[in-house]
Amino acid sequence: MPLLERFFRTIDRIGAIQPPALDALARLNPEKFYLENVRSVLGVSHSRALEICEAAVRQGVFQAGVEVACPDGSVAATADDESELPESIHCWTDDSDGHCEEIEVPTASCRKTRFYRLV
Repeated sequence: MPLLERFFRTIDRIGAIQPPALDALARLNPEKFYLENVRSVLGVSHSRALEICEAAVRQGVFQAGVEVACPDGSVAATADDESELPESIHCWTDDSDGHCEEIEVPTASCRKTRFYRLV
């Protein structure tokens, strides 16, 4: 059975979704999408979207990952698990003269976001 079909069946088992939502889900980037994408497309709560995504991970339809962002919001590193992220990341910032400067930022102080990809 194709993986996308398994994904849709997984979602359908967890809770009924409307056909327009299936079309919107099919348009998501299968390489990287976020909980908010699933929540918005399905029109469900954050907790319900999390339940759906984590069920898909357990069933092998999704793989979860984590990304860490620089202070400006740009993604500096990704990993399968937070423990695999580097201890620090390199980011670019504007100095007082308007020049870009590379800085090293401890990963622990940065925003981390869980994402998913279709297996």
